[in-house]
Amino acid sequence: MKIRIEDITEDGLELNFSGDEDILSAAIKNVSVPEGTRIAPHVKGQLLLSARGEDIAFEGIFQARVDARCSRCLADFVEDKLLNLALVLRPRKGGGMEEEISLADADTILVDGPEIDVGEIIMQELLLELPMKPLCKEDCPGLCPTCGALKGSPACTCRKQSEADPRWAALEKLKSKISS
Repeated sequence: MKIRIEDITEDGLELNFSGDEDILSAAIKNVSVPEGTRIAPHVKGQLLLSARGEDIAFEGIFQARVDARCSRCLADFVEDKLLNLALVLRPRKGGGMEEEISLADADTILVDGPEIDVGEIIMQELLLELPMKPLCKEDCPGLCPTCGALKGSPACTCRKQSEADPRWAALEKLKSKISS
């Protein structure tokens, strides 16, 4: 979804997304998402764009659906990501790298051309929110390295995880001496 910069006034341009609009499809095609992760192109939320001199305030709250695969147990799960964005969009003046380096503010995005690609901005911010190692739940035990079943589940027939590996016995003795 593209918005012409000249259509944005100081009073602002407000957009509401019900979740039926396909906002992210074009942006999803241009990025690489982690394996096992799928981002739904439909986004719910509100956006307010307002002119502030040469800059444009990009303020909104968005909810996006992310299908992911747990990095510990390999189970697929769905998560709704909530983005609360307050960014400054600045038209690029042709200063090249010097202009980009001088923008120390992480909330400032340089925009090329006469249009703003709302889907691209939302997608880039959403990618920053994705964890490197997604978890279906915080305390996911993961898979047993011996049998491949979920650790602690009835399907795991291996020795109990509480039993210490005999190779660490010397370290356990040292640990008990220190704590005594």
